[in-house]
Amino acid sequence: MPLVTISLPEHRPALWRKKVADIVNAAVIDTLDFPPDDRYQLIQALPAEQIELQSRNEDAVILQLTMRAGRGNQAKQAFYRRVVGDLARRADIKSANVMIVINENTDADWSFGDGEAQFLKT
Repeated sequence: MPLVTISLPEHRPALWRKKVADIVNAAVIDTLDFPPDDRYQLIQALPAEQIELQSRNEDAVILQLTMRAGRGNQAKQAFYRRVVGDLARRADIKSANVMIVINENTDADWSFGDGEAQFLKT
């Protein structure tokens, strides 16, 4: 956990999209201190005209992380640097074409099934 939504261009092959998802997951684990088996990702392959980052006109990746509050600014900055650097090196995405938004919430805002807020259980 977090829940990560990855919006990326659909014209790129499925293996490339999987590589991007793996890069993002590794950065989450290494910089934001989440367990290795907490992988929750939504991968949205969109037509190029449905991804806009101001006047940038090359392939772009937008990451939205929804997670429980508590990670410090240094950890978030480390995540930003790590994921953007790895995407540039390993997936050929210019660092200026990666947008990241982190939304934080509390324990009561999560249910992993069965209609229960598992983080609230004692």
